[in-house]
Amino acid sequence: MKTVSSICLGVAVALSDLAAQSPETYSSLDKPMAKNAKAIAPGLINFEGADLLQVLKVYGELSGRIVVRPTALPAAKINLQTGGVPLTLIKALQALDTVLSQNGVVMIPQGDEFVKAVPAGIAPQEAVPFCDLPRDQLPDSGTYICYVVEVKDRLPRDLAPLLQPFAKMPNSIVASDAEGLLILRDYASNVRRMLELIERVERAKPAREAAASQ
Repeated sequence: MKTVSSICLGVAVALSDLAAQSPETYSSLDKPMAKNAKAIAPGLINFEGADLLQVLKVYGELSGRIVVRPTALPAAKINLQTGGVPLTLIKALQALDTVLSQNGVVMIPQGDEFVKAVPAGIAPQEAVPFCDLPRDQLPDSGTYICYVVEVKDRLPRDLAPLLQPFAKMPNSIVASDAEGLLILRDYASNVRRMLELIERVERAKPAREAAASQ
């Protein structure tokens, strides 16, 4: 008769074997590492009037994730040719994010195993993972992200109108004066521009104060 300890050991070994067999998964916001620095196969991304489902299939193969999609997605035809330019796995996912967003589809990672494909119009209602990459590491792509900024020298509500022209998604800028935070939910390329503007505005304040004291 098996003891409780032997049963627990057997379960632990089985789970360890299962984890070892689990495929590696990737997202557009992974930090550059050796495992995702390899170039994808030439010609893998060569879409000319491709059906959306074909592109989503390639997205799933590259990311190692299961693509979860509703029945109602835009009836888009996707055009994207890399022209032989070598792309890493992460750059390829970012390129797909961009062309899909241009066609009204947003990709949202869910945990480590899934990625949701949703119409852009409902993306702001989805639970988007927080992104903690530094500004200079944010991809200049159509990758949908949620980014939290701690504002130092100004009220967040004063910065929000300045950032609005850089926003593409509706209601993508939330200002919380009590916590001194700006919450940005938009495409990474748009968020990059917002962060650049925030840095410029915060640098300009000490310069104005110094000029006024002279």
